[in-house]
Amino acid sequence: MAVLHCDGSLTADRASYGGIICDDAVVAIMAYAGKGDINSVLGMELFAILKGVTFCIQRNLLRVSIKSDSKLAVDILNGAVDCPWSKQILRDRIAMLLQQLQRKEIKHVWRELNQPADFIAAMDTRDGEAIFYPLDFPQDLVELVKNDSDCKVFLRTLSH
Repeated sequence: MAVLHCDGSLTADRASYGGIICDDAVVAIMAYAGKGDINSVLGMELFAILKGVTFCIQRNLLRVSIKSDSKLAVDILNGAVDCPWSKQILRDRIAMLLQQLQRKEIKHVWRELNQPADFIAAMDTRDGEAIFYPLDFPQDLVELVKNDSDCKVFLRTLSH
């Protein structure tokens, strides 16, 4: 089963999205990043998923584990919570794509487990979209993907 890690980002001056697609052995297949025009974090998170699922279908990867650090986006796509009306068209577009998959799961992961997608979403692609293949990955991204394939353990600390 392919793994799709997605992330959306919204700062004061930029909306962006990104993701990375790996095979079932956590070997990177491709990554993508782009500038968005949706003025909400949820919108960018959903858009990152939309783009990632589109890339999976284009590459005939039809068994996909979708992972996002946005619990709200995951809950919306799994039908656990209602979607805000302003994001329903985006959710419906994703739902139509998901029907094309032979097998799917949509899971929430902690931010520490989504670091490659977070790194990619923060990349400056000017006004367009960029696709990266493993030989072109920046060294920092190579290290983050290696941490995933090595099953690096992250410990969370609770602050009081």
